[in-house]
Amino acid sequence: MASLDQQPLSLRSFADDYRRVRLAEGQASTDPDFVRRLPFRDITGRNDAAWRVRAFHYLAIRLGLALMRASAPEAIRVLDLGAGNGWMARRLAGSFRVTALDADGGAVGLGALRDARVTRVVGDLEALPLRTGSFDAVIAAASLHYAVDLSAALGEAARVLRPGGLLIVADSPLYPDDAARQSAWQRTRAHYASFGAAHLAARYRGLTRAELDGAGLFRFVTVLPGLTSWRAPLRIWRRPNGGVRLPVLFGWRR
Repeated sequence: MASLDQQPLSLRSFADDYRRVRLAEGQASTDPDFVRRLPFRDITGRNDAAWRVRAFHYLAIRLGLALMRASAPEAIRVLDLGAGNGWMARRLAGSFRVTALDADGGAVGLGALRDARVTRVVGDLEALPLRTGSFDAVIAAASLHYAVDLSAALGEAARVLRPGGLLIVADSPLYPDDAARQSAWQRTRAHYASFGAAHLAARYRGLTRAELDGAGLFRFVTVLPGLTSWRAPLRIWRRPNGGVRLPVLFGWRR
């Protein structure tokens, strides 16, 4: 696994402070059982609704990978991009050859992934230290909105995918326009500032469908929309402030 010391200072600083904030929020834990139970149970009991949504996302991702495998039985190479503590990589490792990449190689980041079946790589999603065409599918779950340069991140995802490979984007806020995204960014900055880490907002941005499509690298299809008619806790999928949705998008490399 690549050393965290080999990363640019800005990324290392982001990983350190992001880890601190996530621990304070209950989105991370030093308890090894935390990762083993995700996404179906949050043993901290602090973010149950959010993890129910992520469990639903996970099932949609499994379905997408199964459909890919049905059409291309040899398609087994999967990259979990922005894997965090690796809970999804561990879940997928029984069926696929999985690589988990994240900026945080520490004890509550990739260091929490204790599964020899998964290859762990510390790196930046805008400059992947991975070979061209080396994956059949890339999963960006709760990660693509941390790209400072979205075009670069999408370009890197396209580069490491084989022709016709699948990019799955999930659990990233999708806004109807840039104004709604900017308003949400201000709230995000205030949230991080309450932890003394306002600078984290520099690496946090919501997405718009227009910029995803405008990159011209993938043909995106929404497979799970906002599901606004579903009752709580899935109301988190669509919030009134800015109309943010948390869909699941399948993107085939052009």
